[in-house]
Amino acid sequence: MLDRLEKFMNWLNDMDWGWWPLLSLRPPKDQDINNLILLKLALFYGSIIGVLFLTVVVIGAVETLTLGEILSVAIVCLLLGWILAFMTYKITIAYAWNRRARRLRRH
Repeated sequence: MLDRLEKFMNWLNDMDWGWWPLLSLRPPKDQDINNLILLKLALFYGSIIGVLFLTVVVIGAVETLTLGEILSVAIVCLLLGWILAFMTYKITIAYAWNRRARRLRRH
């Protein structure tokens, strides 16, 4: 089961569109995706997630929030987006990629 999931994940990982616009960050198949690469991915995609979180919060409470509260919420939303993106990529994309990379280095 894990092998099939890894194969599917890496099939997705190998598609250029999945890395756009950060295609230059994708390492060769026999090299690990390290935390620095994950951090760069998380800062980009996590910012998008954070803005989406912020949009939902502000739409829901725009009449009750002050500008200072909106700024505080924005910081929290961005941090949550970055953390969520990093952890999600770590346990999905990087796990499957690095498992394959280790296998390729052995052969």
